Amino acid sequence: MKRILKIVLAALVAICLIAVVGIYALSEMRLSRTYNVAAADFTVKTTLPPEEAERRARTLMCGGCHHDAGNVLIDGPGLGRIVAPNLTRFAPMYSDAELVRLIRHGVKKDGTGVFIMPAGNFANITEDDMAAILAWVRSLKPLPDAVDGATQWGPLGRIGLALGKVPFEADIVPADLTPAATRPADIGEYAFRTDCSHCHNLDTAKQSEAFLAPALRPLAQSYSAADFKTLLRTGKGVGGRDLGVMTQVSLWDFRYFTDAEIEQIQAYLTRQP
Repeated sequence: MKRILKIVLAALVAICLIAVVGIYALSEMRLSRTYNVAAADFTVKTTLPPEEAERRARTLMCGGCHHDAGNVLIDGPGLGRIVAPNLTRFAPMYSDAELVRLIRHGVKKDGTGVFIMPAGNFANITEDDMAAILAWVRSLKPLPDAVDGATQWGPLGRIGLALGKVPFEADIVPADLTPAATRPADIGEYAFRTDCSHCHNLDTAKQSEAFLAPALRPLAQSYSAADFKTLLRTGKGVGGRDLGVMTQVSLWDFRYFTDAEIEQIQAYLTRQP
């Protein structure tokens, strides 16, 4: 009987080891997958003053994830530690063409894909706004990393990768894009497509890997113009409620929207279908 139990236990251990090795191998294959998207030359140069180029770049959510010199986006037991890199150190490693491919297609310098960074939204960025982002990024002074180490996947994260449950933006962005040349005068819909729709739907709640985001149309309709401006400038809901990710993104990015732009955004969100 003891001999049988030892054999069964050894078999179970072997099966577990095979499973661990298999999950690790499959997750590594997913992380190393490359995308055949060319880094096309980007020749557009901004004519905007540096402060306006920075303002536009920040309204497109660069700071909310990366902060000034890198930021830990997720640090969960079992899941892993997901780090948004230090742009002041990271951007100089890329040519303009490679940065545009990264931003619009979610494809890194080595051809592998990014996760979390919303390239599916950034595919909609106009040429003049992309030029503003590049100008701003190139103007950043080097800063030491604000966080130690790079992204590391835990066992749950590895399982998600192996099973194809971790979304990669390069899987959803078309290889061929024809971005608009200039930022529209009324940015309501443009802001929704480049920013808001990463987390939110217009008329239904949207479940992401991290949280459930409410539908934007009824939310925007429930806010006065003054409260909506407060929401985008401070990330605070009615009554001063902290809104988690929304609060962070607003403090880092959305506060750079002008009053007129915020009014345009609310007008678009509250427009009846």
